[in-house]
Amino acid sequence: MWLKKVELENIKCFENIELIFTPNPGSRSKARPYRWITLLGENGVGKSTVLQAIGLLLAGPEAAKELLPRPTGWVRDPSRPGKLTARIHKDDDDYGIFGSGDRKWKNFSYAYHVTGDQSVKVPVKLRKTQKEETYTEPVLVEESSRLLSWLRVNAFASDAKGWFAAGYGPFRRLTRTSQVLIPSLDTPTRTSNFITQFNEDRALSTFERWMVYLDYRRSKDPDDQEAQKMWSVGEQAITKLLWGDVQIDKVSSTGLVNFRVDGEIVPTINLSDGYRSIIALAGDLIWRLLLAFPNMDDPTQASGVVLIDELDIHLHPTWQRFIADWLRKVFPRLQFIVATHSPFVAIGAGEHALTLRFTKDGDGAFTAQPIEDISTYDADRVLKSSAFDLVSTYSPQIQEKIQRYHQLRLGLPGLDPQEKELLEELTRLMQKIQFLGEPPEPGSLPDRINRFLEETLP
Repeated sequence: MWLKKVELENIKCFENIELIFTPNPGSRSKARPYRWITLLGENGVGKSTVLQAIGLLLAGPEAAKELLPRPTGWVRDPSRPGKLTARIHKDDDDYGIFGSGDRKWKNFSYAYHVTGDQSVKVPVKLRKTQKEETYTEPVLVEESSRLLSWLRVNAFASDAKGWFAAGYGPFRRLTRTSQVLIPSLDTPTRTSNFITQFNEDRALSTFERWMVYLDYRRSKDPDDQEAQKMWSVGEQAITKLLWGDVQIDKVSSTGLVNFRVDGEIVPTINLSDGYRSIIALAGDLIWRLLLAFPNMDDPTQASGVVLIDELDIHLHPTWQRFIADWLRKVFPRLQFIVATHSPFVAIGAGEHALTLRFTKDGDGAFTAQPIEDISTYDADRVLKSSAFDLVSTYSPQIQEKIQRYHQLRLGLPGLDPQEKELLEELTRLMQKIQFLGEPPEPGSLPDRINRFLEETLP
């Protein structure tokens, strides 16, 4: 399953915004949607709103109402209803059949209406007649259609196969308390797939429970091939997403999952927030894929949509450089839609990715514009490009001194003694930050170029 398009009308900060996740949206080509979409923008420009709206749409009507039982504040103008619309695409190898005869449907469009705290009329369809119903408080109302009724049964049910989607909020973490875990698993539901997007206090304890459960099954029956397979798939995927020499060791007698980090045994409760964040995300995602695709030898190859808010949170820049590439390699057929403030995550997605920057224009309208391919940029260049639009990557204090230096230089030769003294001080600063051509490091590329020019030019 892929998400091709989403539209928000009269929702929070958006009057109307349409996001298309397919290359060449103006053509009728059969190009698949982008597998990686990066959402950039300053705080408060709607990135989390878009991810939550997509989560509600992919969860299905029943789960959406559980995730957001009262959508207070979701409607921009409460005198009229808001609307969320999605268009999804189902792959050839696992899509269902809708309609009669041999007609197969691959693209599905459906919508929800959202109301505020004022009385509004929402169009509904009863059998073959169209009418309006009045709502006086915040609610989610699914658009009445035969297609959405079919999706409710075949795509959004908890036991639906092949319609995988999950969403993760910015507060992805394992539990911080030591607890005795019972070797059992809860059955995943469509609601639980998106719960951390709407409940920031919900910890992702799935990984620990999953490992304790599989360890219990393996100890009871060493020939349990299903448990062995699930353990192996999960272990390989998780360790590919962790930095350094890190391996899952074993489950202790007290129910703690241990890792071997650079040769030392460390329980998950003692791991750093960076490790715990990745383990929580990857462990939860793998478990849900294993149960959603029980007949696949390797469920990491399954298709679906995964939403991640603030992917870079808790991650050192070293990890931020690699995390997008790692996720794309470990889960090559998933479509990731992520929000981030990290230039390393933005450029790490590679050239076959879509980058959208959300902004607020001078008229107060919130929009999103695609950004040119930034995969070849370094962090400094991408920060000063249209992707982030920073004027400078220096601290404000240093940038102010740089500007003052240039002002004084332009004022030569009529400087008073005090200004000349300040210019000398700032010149030393500029030399320190290599603005005035400090000799390059011996053996570096600039040094080799300089020596080549000296030897060849007259």
